[in-house]
Amino acid sequence: MNETNTSFFAQNLDLWISVILALLIVFIVLVVIDMYNNKKTMSRYEAFMGINKKYKNAVDLEKLLIDCVGKADAIDEKYSKLLEIVQDMEKNMQFCCQKVGIVRYNPFEEMGGNLCFAIAILDAENTGVVINGIHSRTGTFTYAKPVELGVSTYILSKEEQEAIDKAKNSAYQAVKNTVTAKKPSKMLKAKKRKEKEEEIKNKVEVYKSAAARTKRKRNSRPVDKQTK
Repeated sequence: MNETNTSFFAQNLDLWISVILALLIVFIVLVVIDMYNNKKTMSRYEAFMGINKKYKNAVDLEKLLIDCVGKADAIDEKYSKLLEIVQDMEKNMQFCCQKVGIVRYNPFEEMGGNLCFAIAILDAENTGVVINGIHSRTGTFTYAKPVELGVSTYILSKEEQEAIDKAKNSAYQAVKNTVTAKKPSKMLKAKKRKEKEEEIKNKVEVYKSAAARTKRKRNSRPVDKQTK
């Protein structure tokens, strides 16, 4: 049996040597290809990292990342300051006169032209003043009545109320679907909005009641004089 195996290897020795040489050549070719690819990758890495200065377009990735992080921090700081400024402006804008309504009318039949006017100037919460200018043959008279939350404690004429309604309808419409940063959560925002609506509703009821009391007092004055 051993003699048979020995004779088999001895007879096919040239074949085995050829197979081994072929495998060795393939291995050497693969090693050369791998070395070439590795060298090519290393050259690209050195050029990208700026290690080898012989490349004209060499980039120092580490320095580039540090610069990007520094710029991002600077932009974030500037953005935070701008956000504070915008929020402060938005808060102050609530108290600026931003709603205006004007009505021209003629209460006197003997005069031509709508020379009388009522103008309402309100802020974001419908608080401000309504001015009524009456022009007649004997002179010109101007009256101002304070308005808070769309209601005045003084009796309003039809034209004054119309001017207030016009001012309310001319409110600035904010752009929707804008992206803002550092928003409160939806639940907290809804809670604050509900509390503000309740506060405004209570104030409106108070001013309506005050206006109704003032109207009743004025209506009762002539009756008191007649009884006296």
